[in-house]
Amino acid sequence: MTQSIRLVPMGTLTIQIDQHTRIGATPAGIRIVGEVLDCEWRSDRVTARAHGKMSHDWLMEHADGSISIDARLMLMTDDGAPIGMTYRGKANRQPRDGGVIFTTPVFETGDERYAWLNGVQAVARGIRTEQVLVYEIFELTSAD
Repeated sequence: MTQSIRLVPMGTLTIQIDQHTRIGATPAGIRIVGEVLDCEWRSDRVTARAHGKMSHDWLMEHADGSISIDARLMLMTDDGAPIGMTYRGKANRQPRDGGVIFTTPVFETGDERYAWLNGVQAVARGIRTEQVLVYEIFELTSAD
């Protein structure tokens, strides 16, 4: 029995990158840490911005030029709910060089108004232009 997956739009996440710190070559690859200056998530159900300076994007550049992403964002909704967003992902080349990023966001919150997010598995597609990274986010649901 084949089951279909439906993608439900969850809005746009726009990240403004402040700076990158290049840790350098490690046994796993070249580690680069991006500090988030600001970010905004806008959707029909959630509007949130970066909270404090707790959001970072850890990149690993591999020998073949591909990139692994491990990001953690601390967001605050416009009505005062804290939401943690984490995602891992891949790009076939550096985002600054036009590599498209595919990620798998998940969310955490203790606020009852947004508790539905705790059960969401999302996917996202990101494009970087200069110091701005824009993701289109989609919730995965069953089409059946």
